[in-house]
Amino acid sequence: MTDYRNDARRELARAKDELASMADERLKYAALELRMAMESLTYDRALAYEDEFPAAEYETWQPRKVMAILLEIDPDADKDSNWAFGIEPSLGVMPDVMKSLGTERVLNMGTIKRHYDALGSYLHVPTIKQRKHGAKVDPVKFRARCKEIAAYVTDVLASPVWNATMGTFASLGCMKCGHPIRKRMPQGKAVVDAKCFECGATYKVTDAGEGKACFAPDQVEVKCANPECKTSIFAWRSEIENGRGWKCKVCGGKNDIKLMIQHRPATAFEATNSAGGAHDPD
Repeated sequence: MTDYRNDARRELARAKDELASMADERLKYAALELRMAMESLTYDRALAYEDEFPAAEYETWQPRKVMAILLEIDPDADKDSNWAFGIEPSLGVMPDVMKSLGTERVLNMGTIKRHYDALGSYLHVPTIKQRKHGAKVDPVKFRARCKEIAAYVTDVLASPVWNATMGTFASLGCMKCGHPIRKRMPQGKAVVDAKCFECGATYKVTDAGEGKACFAPDQVEVKCANPECKTSIFAWRSEIENGRGWKCKVCGGKNDIKLMIQHRPATAFEATNSAGGAHDPD
């Protein structure tokens, strides 16, 4: 597996070398290395949530999107934290003495939003429109931005602890495919959604108290389209999509799920006021 954190260290070092040259034409190389360092740190953070993170999302290289998913999993995923430990006098009682492990600084969503795209804008030739309006990058201001980002990334990489996460988790072998599901249970939230990353089956998870959780299959009652049958099945919500279907075990007929457009005659008012475009039905 890629060591993203050490990748970020190397990218940061190269960015600092470019900035140290004091040549304006080298700023674009510093910007590129800093963008890559931000990407590496975001993916390094994602590894801490590997069991909760959809594998398909690793295929994107968009830090903002990755961090948004992490924040859905854990609202504190981009928060700095102080870590300490001690021996409890008894179960659940705060230790009298705590030993600090240090503070973890995390590349947060605010910093990604503020700087990532701005760095990218410097890596492209100005468009005809931009040149027509005289738009150009101020190298003094851009250098200052790069130095600010480099200082921030330096602090993140200097954290004595990193990617440490804590939480209360519920786990289950998927009722559809058997793949293990692990879901973080946020405090104060009675019901959360869980999804099997292997087959796509979804669940509603509720806190059942006493350290237990209840996984309810997220299923939908669907009736056979044969008017003489109408036998119900309970399909996974993830299976209700255009082009799929099932064979009725009672009448033997095949039911196909289709995306349909249903026509209805226009009223006199609609006929005279139609704009000819698609719209939501009343």
